[in-house]
Amino acid sequence: MSLLTTTLISSILLSLFPHTPAAYGPLNYACCVKYTRNPLPLRVIKGFIEQSSREVCRIDAIIFFTKNKKKVCASVEDQWVRAALASLRSKINKLTVKGAPRLTTGLKQLIHTTTKSP
Repeated sequence: MSLLTTTLISSILLSLFPHTPAAYGPLNYACCVKYTRNPLPLRVIKGFIEQSSREVCRIDAIIFFTKNKKKVCASVEDQWVRAALASLRSKINKLTVKGAPRLTTGLKQLIHTTTKSP
């Protein structure tokens, strides 16, 4: 086979494969599609992130990370979610070093986690 034929066949075969998803974000990104109706106890929540409908996903959501490594989707409109967020922010602010800037109370922070103090 000639070099031109080999190149043409290779180009056709490569165009049949889907484009790499790495160009569109992380491979393990999973969007929430519905909210939980059951409130989580504060003792099992380890941290949370905010999902925005203005980015990759279709709905706005708070994704709670639990101690048993589960992800739970919740609506910021629910009272228990707002209470949990306030509690987590309070814990984070208590852990900040005196004189260091405090975390804002807005929901625009990307990642929020809590740790146990020594």
